[in-house]
Amino acid sequence: MNKNINPALNYEALYVKSKIYISRGLRAKTHGDAEEYQLWASMALELLAKSSLSTIHPALVADPTHSDSLFAACGVPISPDIKTITAKTLFQRLGHISKLFDLRLIKFCEQLSLRRNSEIHSGESPFAGMKADAWEVKYWYAIEVILSIQNKGLDEWLGAEDSKAPIQILADANNAVVMAVKTRILHTREDFESAHKNPKERASYIKLNECKRAWEYWNEFDDSMEDFQLNPCPSCSAVGILGGVLWNEEVSDERYDSDSFVELIEKTYSAEEYLCKVCGLHLSGIREVKASNLPEEFVITEEREREFEPDYGND
Repeated sequence: MNKNINPALNYEALYVKSKIYISRGLRAKTHGDAEEYQLWASMALELLAKSSLSTIHPALVADPTHSDSLFAACGVPISPDIKTITAKTLFQRLGHISKLFDLRLIKFCEQLSLRRNSEIHSGESPFAGMKADAWEVKYWYAIEVILSIQNKGLDEWLGAEDSKAPIQILADANNAVVMAVKTRILHTREDFESAHKNPKERASYIKLNECKRAWEYWNEFDDSMEDFQLNPCPSCSAVGILGGVLWNEEVSDERYDSDSFVELIEKTYSAEEYLCKVCGLHLSGIREVKASNLPEEFVITEEREREFEPDYGND
């Protein structure tokens, strides 16, 4: 079927083209052209993202309102006119494929895509004056996550030699995130204990002020968080709130009897934000949550009315 897929939807064609574009971007960087580097890099990112989505099925890249594109995605070409999803839809869909492609990466990729569109389709120069330090670390992290969907790495996409610098950038960035989070937790603990020196009074303060309900401070979280769970704070041990984005849901093995109108649904959330109202610790993004040793996901079980198959032939 893959041979019949239009290049605009074919994961191999998209992958190869993304390699060509990032090669041009790295060449521009070598020549000191920061604007051209970011332009080619932004186009390579979107092509690679479409490639990774297409590895699951090309229909995920096709415009769902354009029937010719959907037929083409299924290996039945009707017309050479192919329309694909918007960048916003593309990056949101990747968020359902990889937990690591969290809200922060989605927003970063969307903003990069908007700057690219402005660069190409208007008289504005959004890349002008923007140094690589302002976007490069998050860019290479996004690329690494997108490549992982295809079980590939930077060395395969860039070539062994060209991948050395980005791999080092990512290693340094990851170490920096881990160190920053651990230091933040330590300093937050020290500040809290300094403000409440008496252990007995500190314990009383924690008990009085810790969070009692998971939804208690929902308005202080990013509005993309879909559910919450109480969790001990890695800084002060008070009960804080872990916010998450829905990742998966399935019918629980612990269900009611077969005649019941209710079933249990287990919803798994990817943890992306944490807040402690006692010591003030606030962590954002899956990398910060992971670096703090908080749970990377949590499960909430809900009741849902069962949907029964209609009876046939009983009219």
